[in-house]
Amino acid sequence: MDRSDPVEVYATFSPAEAEIIKGMLEAEGIKAEVGGESQGGFQGATPEVTVMVRAEDAPTARRLIRGHQAKAAESADTEEE
Repeated sequence: MDRSDPVEVYATFSPAEAEIIKGMLEAEGIKAEVGGESQGGFQGATPEVTVMVRAEDAPTARRLIRGHQAKAAESADTEEE
């Protein structure tokens, strides 16, 4: 695999969530693409949406995503109290 080959670092059924992750990665200097939104032509079916980055950026991207998810979970826990 070439270091510039695209690899999936995140998958969701929410296009909005994928765009948030893409924006967060790009704010950190990682070029990201969202794909899969128009797959699966079944009416009512929700296709999986993926976030792709260059292979060389994947480890950093995954670390940033985990951090983002941890902060989101922490924020949700605070709201429940």
